[in-house]
Amino acid sequence: MTFDLAAQLKLAAADPQALCRAVAGAHIVPLLMSYVHLTGDTHYFEKVRPYIKGGWDYQQEIPAALQQAIRDDLVAAIERLAQAGDAVHREPAPRALKEMIDVACGADVPDMYLPIFYEETCFGGRDYRRIEWREPVPKKRLEEFRVVIAGAGFSGIVMGLRLKQAGIPFVIIEKNDALGGTWYENTYPGIGVDTPCHFYSFSLLPNPDWPDFFSKGPQILAYLNRIADEFGVREHIRFNERVSSATYDERACRWVIDIEKREGGSERLRANAFVSAVGILNRPAMPPLPGLETFAGDKFHSACWDHSVDLRGKRVAMVGTGASGIQIGPAIAPVVGQLNIFQRSKHWVIKHPMYHEHVPAAVTWASKHIPYYLDWFRFGLFWAASDGFHHTLKIDPEWQDPAQSLNAENAQMRADLIAYAKSELGDRPDLLEKTIPEYPPFGKRMLRDNDWYKMLLRPNVELFAGEIDRVEADGIVAGGKKYPADVLVLATGFEANRMLGSYEVTGRGGVTIRDMWGDEDPRAHLGITVPGFPNFFLLYGPNTNLAHGGSAFFHSECQVRYICEALREMVENGWDELEVRRQPFEDYNAKVDAEHRNMVWSHPGVTSWYKNSKGRVVMNSPWRLAVYRAMTADIDLAEYTHRSLAEAASGTIEQQVANEQ
Repeated sequence: MTFDLAAQLKLAAADPQALCRAVAGAHIVPLLMSYVHLTGDTHYFEKVRPYIKGGWDYQQEIPAALQQAIRDDLVAAIERLAQAGDAVHREPAPRALKEMIDVACGADVPDMYLPIFYEETCFGGRDYRRIEWREPVPKKRLEEFRVVIAGAGFSGIVMGLRLKQAGIPFVIIEKNDALGGTWYENTYPGIGVDTPCHFYSFSLLPNPDWPDFFSKGPQILAYLNRIADEFGVREHIRFNERVSSATYDERACRWVIDIEKREGGSERLRANAFVSAVGILNRPAMPPLPGLETFAGDKFHSACWDHSVDLRGKRVAMVGTGASGIQIGPAIAPVVGQLNIFQRSKHWVIKHPMYHEHVPAAVTWASKHIPYYLDWFRFGLFWAASDGFHHTLKIDPEWQDPAQSLNAENAQMRADLIAYAKSELGDRPDLLEKTIPEYPPFGKRMLRDNDWYKMLLRPNVELFAGEIDRVEADGIVAGGKKYPADVLVLATGFEANRMLGSYEVTGRGGVTIRDMWGDEDPRAHLGITVPGFPNFFLLYGPNTNLAHGGSAFFHSECQVRYICEALREMVENGWDELEVRRQPFEDYNAKVDAEHRNMVWSHPGVTSWYKNSKGRVVMNSPWRLAVYRAMTADIDLAEYTHRSLAEAASGTIEQQVANEQ
């Protein structure tokens, strides 16, 4: 990566009219930070502090005259520096950067976010997450070290990209005929991301061309394809093949991976390390509805949308009102004849002022041309869309209304959510009763309002809240009433708790991952490694799902870096085996459980896919993103055993491993 500040300034100043238009229409806080970064002039800080309440643009109320002064000064600074032609990128000292971050986010942001700023923005053109070899590695050793990755979603792509940078041979096995994972498989109407796209993206390739602040599925998929192509990952993907099993060969310290090919036949691969990037949201959950098999019309799961079915004028029954349903309903309601929605449990629905907004041309131009604008825009979103409100999801043991809220701020959030629902549905008390949950906000996944409430008011939409009695050939019976249907859509989520359910993984001593986890209790150290399964790494593993906001890209990049550090240790030291010790694994999971006992997702009034049947939260990370980043920034080798085949021959390491187990 390269960053030539003088060249970028010259480009920004080349079209004065375009520069002025962009500065006039782009977001003021990133513009201010660009100005401060270019000039070192912080005199505006004390003037703007009282008016910035968060990282979103709508959370600032800087007076128009003050905004204009900042915009004018930035244009003048860009033109002056471009004319001088000698500007050089300089990184602020930590104290200065901390002050800039505090002002930009409207908060006292902890110091641990400073390294995240550099990593998330690749500040000054430096790739902070790239693993560098600390000493020359024999070419033969590097060429003989092989990694197999299961899955070509964004985690698998990023893993492959980092291995390519390091020169480590790898192959990605992908069951589909194209990459993208969930963004390739899910094509239902209205599909989109509920994380702001300028943050939901890869740090090495920020995308200034997002058409919307919250873009739709096709744009996300196109972006993933762009990553694979620009970084040369696609050539390492084997499509239309799936991993059927992975077995650890203890004598050879190698993984034996069996592959099934869609066109027929099979193959066996051997690898030094095996990385599972298959995710958890890829096996549709079919609801156990009585009579489901008798339905005579078109029927499909939201993750397997049948685009050959024309919904125009049809009577559609949709089961499920979660993250998929809330996007599908408003997308199809205007074209169907009748939409009957069946809701088993209520969800909180939050309004976001920018959810339906297109990205203005000024923001796109500024992101491409104005130095540091996109860096500060991205980091502001990081704070606003994730850790900024994590503390409001912790249980206050002294709180007087624990059934409905957790603490004072959570109670205020609840009041705001109810007020918004009433503003949308106020003259329909029947709908308010059906839609306002009894549990605290964020107990289940918080849903972005995709005009859901407006859709419920349509004359051709009816919401049933409760259990379905049965499915019949021509409709659904619920609450004793028959709802005729031509098409049945099952927006019922995924079999998330049975992690790694698509293939069998067998580790040391013939112990399988099912032996370790059962069907619904997955555990891993940092969500990445499991004792008894050497050289095996998980991406989007147990307790790494983000439910308080944030970007799955960010979490994946943290995990990929950690795995790459582990692989570097193996290659540089000539180790054939690296395995997490039992005690650190147990200690970490005890910390996860203890932390979750104080978080909203453990609330006794909530049943969700985040928990298993015993009430343990197995999906979600309880940590702030900054805390998880710190945990995974550097591998602690004291938490691992390691050996080479030469050491294994002596018999000393086997005893050490046996004692660990």
